[in-house]
Amino acid sequence: MFSDCSSLNDIKPLENLNVSKGIYFSSMFGGCSSLKDIKPLKNWNVSNCKDFSCMFFDCSSLKDIKPLKDWNVSNCKNFSHMFKCCSSLNDIKPLKNWNVSKGIDFSGMFFDCSSLNDIKPLEKWNSQNSINLKDIFSN
Repeated sequence: MFSDCSSLNDIKPLENLNVSKGIYFSSMFGGCSSLKDIKPLKNWNVSNCKDFSCMFFDCSSLKDIKPLKDWNVSNCKNFSHMFKCCSSLNDIKPLKNWNVSKGIDFSGMFFDCSSLNDIKPLEKWNSQNSINLKDIFSN
């Protein structure tokens, strides 16, 4: 949808976008390297989503993912590369209560998140159905 919009930094007009029937959010903001503020996504109903792969890939200015805290990701199967190359991201605590039990692919989810210093918040994630965890925290 906005893939490779490297100068996109204001997504406020998306605040009331009805995404409740959305299944694939893959690469939605991938390559949006200027995107910092994702507060407008806070109330998105993503409960039908099955694929978040590369959604925020290379959003190198993204630091604060608190707006995603209450997202219902319980139907998602693919989280691969969701935050790959988010080099400013340093706090993933907002994701600690995500229900990822249906997740199959987590490969490279936080690959090259070079500012990330604590992965402990994810220790209670139920990833027993996962098939691919390759490079989830590499680099």
